Amino acid sequence: MSKAGTEFTREQKSPDASDPLRILVVRADRMGDVILSTPVFEVIKRHYPKCHLAVMVREMVAPLIRGLPAVDEVIVYDPDRLHSGIRGIWRLIRELRSRQFKVAIILQSQWRIGLAAFLARIRFRVGPLGKLHSYFFYNRGVRQRRSQVEMHEADYNLQLLRKLGIRVGTRKVPVRVNCSPQSVEEARAWLLSQGWKPGKPLVVVHPGMAGSALNWPEANYIELIRALHRTDHQVLVSGGAAETSLLSRIRETLGKALAEKTIFYNGTVNSVEFLAGIYSHANLVVAPSTGTLHLAVALGKPVLTFYPPVRVQSVIRWGPYCVDEDQASILVPDVYCGQDFKCIGNLCNYFPCMRSLTVNQAIEQVKRQLDSQMQPKLGD
Repeated sequence: MSKAGTEFTREQKSPDASDPLRILVVRADRMGDVILSTPVFEVIKRHYPKCHLAVMVREMVAPLIRGLPAVDEVIVYDPDRLHSGIRGIWRLIRELRSRQFKVAIILQSQWRIGLAAFLARIRFRVGPLGKLHSYFFYNRGVRQRRSQVEMHEADYNLQLLRKLGIRVGTRKVPVRVNCSPQSVEEARAWLLSQGWKPGKPLVVVHPGMAGSALNWPEANYIELIRALHRTDHQVLVSGGAAETSLLSRIRETLGKALAEKTIFYNGTVNSVEFLAGIYSHANLVVAPSTGTLHLAVALGKPVLTFYPPVRVQSVIRWGPYCVDEDQASILVPDVYCGQDFKCIGNLCNYFPCMRSLTVNQAIEQVKRQLDSQMQPKLGD
């Protein structure tokens, strides 16, 4: 155990530490990043079962965190309105100070949040050291070079807990999200209204992403949808509200007959809770390196995914964080990529390498994953 961890643990056992330990965990960015942070919540609660654990996230992903057994409170961070500008920072500082947190674990370093934790007088401030502000605001910082991709993003998050005297091995704790029974039932009713037949396998294909990594070609996703229909699978194509044009192109390219057999969800119905409800009924989710992939994994769904060979985009850091790694089929181009941060396009001899991942390869993995669900589990 580190010196800082020993000091922290000793203080929690001291006679004057009678009040429940109040811990804040912050991950104020996108859905996938937050989902990959959920093992931290569970590990903290295992080691400090009587603590009050609060998690600060953005409003969009808050429903996935509310209701998790390890989480006692969800605080919404709103950098665009409530917490914007100088007044917003002071409002955040007052909020944190009023809750009297003793520990803040900031999983992804942002200077505004680091400053707020510092000025809120939170005693133990844990975070990744790297950016200049982190050396001023975190008194329990951990030197991490995440761009070196030495481990998974979830493991980088768990590594920070060593400052609290906590060590845990990789893939010992799964990622989790809250999916309420109401969301499951609402999604079921909507799927039935779209022609879904519960007795047949449902494959969700999510072809879009925000552009943080290279994606499989759009034409390949379309051909995969066609192939799934030929093998009599039900297909749902999902996309965010910003991906309406992508779904429209897919619908048009498929043609009227196949488009009518395909269920389309464009993110305009309800929220991320509803999407989780839809995914809960899927037999398999096909998606690139994006938040919806991690949502499917957190719901315990088998996945098929496509990852680029660029180092910071690689499966080593951002792949499906499955306890049972057989539940994830991962296709990566078999090329040598010397790029650390981004694809150099036509300057690369292998460009576009993602096209080398064929639809036949994808179909083989779809079959493997669906067949494995039909096999009896050990002990059944």
